[in-house]
Amino acid sequence: MNIDFVVLLDIYGGILSKGQREALDLRYNADLTLSEIAEEMGGISRQSVNDFIKKGEKRLLELERVLGTAERHKSVTAKLAEIKGMVAEIKKGGNDGRLAELEKALNSIEDMV
Repeated sequence: MNIDFVVLLDIYGGILSKGQREALDLRYNADLTLSEIAEEMGGISRQSVNDFIKKGEKRLLELERVLGTAERHKSVTAKLAEIKGMVAEIKKGGNDGRLAELEKALNSIEDMV
């Protein structure tokens, strides 16, 4: 399973055509073969499935290149984890009520992301 396409499909899937979205979902989320996808999509040809997947992947990559939503999400998530680690280290030295408030705020932001 290719996590990058799973994430891109979650973010941009609504922009794809129905066929592209369905074929990519079955490929990356259900991990089906081209033959299995063709059957699930009403008996279309494997070549049609392949076309849906290739065009859908190309569109997802182009959207990410232009918009960068997945990359920003990845960066924010990494930075939040780094800050939470720092808060945990500081808390080891003594419990300050402000640290608990900061940790709560960070958890709230993490839930939003």
